[in-house]
Amino acid sequence: KQWYQRRVAITAGGKVPNLAPFKEELLLEAIQQTQLKNDEKKLRKKTKLPIIVTNKKPDTPKVAAPKSVSAHITLSQCDILLWVIDIRNVNECLCTDFDKTIKEANKTIIFLLNKIDLVPSNIVKKWYGILSTRAPTFVMKSTEIILTECEQIVPALKQVLAKFGGAKPILAYLKNTYTEATKIGVIGTKTVGKSCVVSTLLKCCGRTKAKRSVDTKLNENLRLVTTPGLIEMERSGVLNVMDNLSQYMNYPSQVLVALSEHITKEAAMFHFTLPHYNHPDGLLDALAVRYNLYFEKLPDHAAVGRLILKLLRDAKLKFYVDETEEDTAQADIPADMMLDVKRFLYEGDALRITASDLNIVIVKKEKSTDCDSALIPLL
Repeated sequence: KQWYQRRVAITAGGKVPNLAPFKEELLLEAIQQTQLKNDEKKLRKKTKLPIIVTNKKPDTPKVAAPKSVSAHITLSQCDILLWVIDIRNVNECLCTDFDKTIKEANKTIIFLLNKIDLVPSNIVKKWYGILSTRAPTFVMKSTEIILTECEQIVPALKQVLAKFGGAKPILAYLKNTYTEATKIGVIGTKTVGKSCVVSTLLKCCGRTKAKRSVDTKLNENLRLVTTPGLIEMERSGVLNVMDNLSQYMNYPSQVLVALSEHITKEAAMFHFTLPHYNHPDGLLDALAVRYNLYFEKLPDHAAVGRLILKLLRDAKLKFYVDETEEDTAQADIPADMMLDVKRFLYEGDALRITASDLNIVIVKKEKSTDCDSALIPLL
């Protein structure tokens, strides 16, 4: 009977009737056992034993999908090639060698003039007239944002968030022209907006991130390859400066000197609000006075160069490269295309650069090894 009462007291957590014999001893024994259990738990937490897994699966590293592949791979896979061109510098985005390769492969080219919101509308019409004589040409303003499924359910919200234009005429042209099974690919040079064009076309067809795959079906006959093709070519113009901005930020004044040789004095005075100065040698001094950038009471050319490069990077200073004559005839954009992109056209003016090749000469400063000035004689 005593043994039974002792077990009941221990299992019941110290709840012993008042009439039970040896009540105090039973309670003390129950308290000691609970303290021992708590101490064991604390020791287990401090000394974590290794977890032994009998059938461990091999670690498979996750390989991220490439943002782009070689344009030759896209050429071999697709029937139609959408050549994306940054309209700010068309000549720096066209590759004559790859153009010959496309014609030899008997593939169809369609030009897409992207980033039309960054140049004046007359430049858009001008390049549309030039390129439309070579191949079907479309103008567009693309975006990288893909709407979620909830946003696509609400049409009004979709229209508010649709910060793109020009995709509907392209898709209508493709659906009406090609009635057989056709595969479409997107190609272009660096930073022209290839991935943005792919996202814009998918968005216009109602595709979300969940529905996006390597080969996406646009309709019954058309399929779009979502990995764009990269055309590798050497560039030495202003777009090359934008691509490698982190490197050119170390030599900003030299970039601005090369840029000043390919802009007119009137354009510089208008866009930077400058008085009369000696062009092009006095441009850096005039900009330093304009923006109050000095170092040791002298114009800080490096700070001026960094400021101009940041304005170009953030699109606060709009520019375009035009080597042709300014009175080149403009072509009228079709009404259906104009209706889709009219709200994005820029009616103001932008800085005109007259050469695609800036010929930037970078002279690195050598570190001085003369340390005599650092030696101070001790008296």
